[in-house]
Amino acid sequence: MEKEEAAAAVMEEVIYVAVGRETAKNKSNLTWAIDNSQGNKICIVLVHQPPHMIPVCKFSFSSQYKSKRVNGFDLYFFTYSTVGTRFDAATVDEELVIAYREKQKAKTDKILDEYLRICLKKGVHAEKLCVEMDSIEKGIVKMIHENKVRKLIMGATADKHYSTKMEELRSRKAIFVCQHASPTCCIRFICKGHLIHTRKGRMDEVRALSALLSDFQRLVSSRSSSNSDMLSGSSKVKSGVEEEEGTSRTSSSRSVGTLSYSGGSEASPSVTEDKSNHSSPPPSLPCTGMGLGMISILIHSTKLWHKRAIQNHKLCE
Repeated sequence: MEKEEAAAAVMEEVIYVAVGRETAKNKSNLTWAIDNSQGNKICIVLVHQPPHMIPVCKFSFSSQYKSKRVNGFDLYFFTYSTVGTRFDAATVDEELVIAYREKQKAKTDKILDEYLRICLKKGVHAEKLCVEMDSIEKGIVKMIHENKVRKLIMGATADKHYSTKMEELRSRKAIFVCQHASPTCCIRFICKGHLIHTRKGRMDEVRALSALLSDFQRLVSSRSSSNSDMLSGSSKVKSGVEEEEGTSRTSSSRSVGTLSYSGGSEASPSVTEDKSNHSSPPPSLPCTGMGLGMISILIHSTKLWHKRAIQNHKLCE
């Protein structure tokens, strides 16, 4: 039953595929992702960069476009051009900026629909995700963190740079994602339909550190409780020993004749057993000899390791 549930969880895991705006240049990587999806769901990710330079419509008027006179009126034609007339969004009317950005966002949605059609032709039903951010690589890293992505496929570099001896990442975006993405995400970098590099997820290390931290915390709690029990037990034993010593003194004064008659060298077996029980060493605890201060240092160090393992790490530092 547990194996079936684990297999179902693997099958339900989503593979995110980061693509670019040009479908022709990213089709080979998407095809590789589909062929190696092993039945997992696929989500196509495209980072949309909001334009900061807004084209402003420019009308020009010239008398050379004057037409013949109609009903006593002269007809003129206006020319419309947007080439070379882009302005910073901060200097353009806000309504024009919003309208143009919505138009560009609609184009991004159409590009994602083209990728979905490629998946449908291969018999795969995929999802689409549009991430809006100025930086493509930072948008991918943010998407991984927000969606808790476990598997990602993206390009290692442009297809024109592919070679059979290629083993390292060459794209600035790929290097940034590899360095800054969550360590729990497994990333496979593809170029021209070939696997170039795999950055394995570090979930095993995170789980191991979590288990180690839990063990240390249990050790401290058990040691502190054992120490308190030993202190309370030692106080009870001490009081019991004092009571027994008083009783033994009274009984010994009453039975001097009996002891001297039997030889005077034999001791009470009950007193001997009690003394042997009291003199026996306490049971050994885990990490006996290690003080609470040292264990606290180990716990603090483990927390630091755990925090570092789940944070974004840099491979090229």
